Amino acid sequence: MIHNSITITRPENVHLEALPYKYPMRNSYTLAAEIRQIGECVAKGYPRLALQPLRSDWCSIVGFGPSLHDTWREIENPAMTTSGAHDFLIARGLVPFWHAECDGRDHKTKHLEHPHQDCVYLMATICNPLMWKQLEGHKVWRWHCANGQHVVEWIGKNDDGAILIAGGSTVGLAAIHLAGILGFRKFRIFGFDGNYREGVRHAGKHYGPPQKRIEHKIGGRTWVTTPQMYNACDEFTWLLADKNLMFDIRGDSMLKAMIDAGIQ
Repeated sequence: MIHNSITITRPENVHLEALPYKYPMRNSYTLAAEIRQIGECVAKGYPRLALQPLRSDWCSIVGFGPSLHDTWREIENPAMTTSGAHDFLIARGLVPFWHAECDGRDHKTKHLEHPHQDCVYLMATICNPLMWKQLEGHKVWRWHCANGQHVVEWIGKNDDGAILIAGGSTVGLAAIHLAGILGFRKFRIFGFDGNYREGVRHAGKHYGPPQKRIEHKIGGRTWVTTPQMYNACDEFTWLLADKNLMFDIRGDSMLKAMIDAGIQ
């Protein structure tokens, strides 16, 4: 068995405010509401996400960018979906091994309307309680998302020893870290676009709030994006500095253009 590892530390030694995220993983709720949602999830008794041995195969991490229309036929299991990619793939006959969520807002429940018995749901405890009704009778593993220092303090008092993931500002970035907990170090990336295509920024209907559009010139092209989407691509490029990880970016996207241009 090849060992995998995570950092074990006490809550008082975790300082999330020191992370360089421009758009931290935050919900549009009060801190008290977030803690209430976390408590509701833990009370459900779902098993914790647990560290798995390292493995040598590739994991497909699937976002919901518009390039998914071009690349979804290339996706093979083991695969982990995020956001609307779950229902998108299931509608096309591909059931992912895992699905990840870490957003506590109400609209996220609309991206998980067709759960499947063969999928394991890696759900952050911050997720909206309506999710637990949708996933009743399905396999759920829980983990904590680093939404803020209040979450760290709550874990120390109420769920000591649980896994906390500070993967970045989007669920796609968090999914890569979740796959790392599952033992993967090689990732095929689908639907991580970071840009609009023909006026849309997802492969299907997305229920989130609108974002300000901006433009970036990369690789001789002008990409229409948003500050949040560009930030997520920037955070992704930080992972390239870790030479223990391998990435295969599929599809035409601003993220791939950034990597090809050497932007890190």
